[in-house]
Amino acid sequence: MSVPFQMPRVLAWEVTRRCPLACKHCRAGAANVRYEHELTTDECRRVIDSLDRTMIIWTGGEPMLRPDILDLVSYATSHHLRSVMAPCGMLVTEERLTALKESGVMACSFSLDGPDAASHDAFRGVPGAYDSVTRAMRIAHAIKMPFQVNVTVSTLNADKLDALYDRAVELGASKLDLFFLVPVGRGKGIADYALSDEQTRQVLNWAFAKAKTGPLAIKETCCPSAPAYWTACGGEAVCGPRPCGCLGGRGFAFLSHVGDLQTCGFIDGCSTITCTLVGTIAIVHKSQLFTNVTIATNTNRR
Repeated sequence: MSVPFQMPRVLAWEVTRRCPLACKHCRAGAANVRYEHELTTDECRRVIDSLDRTMIIWTGGEPMLRPDILDLVSYATSHHLRSVMAPCGMLVTEERLTALKESGVMACSFSLDGPDAASHDAFRGVPGAYDSVTRAMRIAHAIKMPFQVNVTVSTLNADKLDALYDRAVELGASKLDLFFLVPVGRGKGIADYALSDEQTRQVLNWAFAKAKTGPLAIKETCCPSAPAYWTACGGEAVCGPRPCGCLGGRGFAFLSHVGDLQTCGFIDGCSTITCTLVGTIAIVHKSQLFTNVTIATNTNRR
């Protein structure tokens, strides 16, 4: 079957891999060190030049560690591209977040994996991570920067979702995004904490019910079984909006710190990926960057 090609609607862009945290689940095993061969400012501008109506998720690592991040966001805005950002919170100040907002960042996502400092800091690997991210959320709320709370769901916190939800509401979030643990990178070390099928269904039941009754929108990410389970449970009339399941190759792409294009951040860069279910991505290397990059989405995928 012939499949039409299109540019990604959403690009998660790892503009740097460097990060001040040491999260147990990190797909990249990121550390607070300088990584070689990251894209230069000019190369990043060439990426932006080639995008068309794509929303950029500025991520990392810690995107705020790039000294040119304001310039890159402003450049993307000048090209009529929408921007959101996923900072860890450690570098957020009112001045810096306001500057990002004025440069074009429309919203942020902040990760919260435990409802208190002990549980969150243990997962994020750095003392003070909880205080930093909750302070960042309060700053975002104060300057009217919309934000969502991301939760990496595992057996470590599946029984704490009500408390995490309440914390997100208290801090001013507009959405809760449940990222189901994918044990790659540093996350291989906590593979035993990934949810079983039954535990996954229990979390989905919680999310479907909460989305219909609570003030926060709830999204389920990196959970391929979610759409089928949603259908089996009665669909939108019973469960609310349809979950996305897996976004890879469905209008979504990931660009690594060295310029490799991937279906998602959990698949390391390679020359070409061809998969019946995911679609086909033409991957370009650093020399070409995003010139003539196209993404084919299998519109018949369910």
